[in-house]
Amino acid sequence: MKKIHLLFLVIVFSCQTNNVQKEQVVLDNEDSEEITFILELNTKENSPEDVENFTQYLSDFIVEREPSTVYGYYISEDGKKVTLIERYNNSQDGIQHGIDFINGPNFEKFFEIFEIESFITIGNATDEFKSWTSENGFEIEYRESIGGYVRK
Repeated sequence: MKKIHLLFLVIVFSCQTNNVQKEQVVLDNEDSEEITFILELNTKENSPEDVENFTQYLSDFIVEREPSTVYGYYISEDGKKVTLIERYNNSQDGIQHGIDFINGPNFEKFFEIFEIESFITIGNATDEFKSWTSENGFEIEYRESIGGYVRK
């Protein structure tokens, strides 16, 4: 009988623990350190299959090595344009990604497959981030928040 009571208590406690949701924090965008990259890429007449294979390879490569919290490629219906979305916890993570990208094994192949048509960074990019990207040849349009929130 004691075993049944003990089992019952374990089940009840387990159910209560599972029903407790993690409390989420809501930050105004202006208070968040997150930055997001939105890159519009031209596929330079590469086949959709080559583009898809390369982007899947890059995604697998990046997830094991990089600090991004979001990393995704989205292709147009005609296969000629790709949008890349990358989100980082802060500007330092964005700089680290840039360092890894420039010095990594995929830099040349990236520019064989893609041409950057536009590069927008949204969020609170630091002056250090802006200096680093400028010094390394990235032409970026910066946009700061005028409203919104981040839920974590």
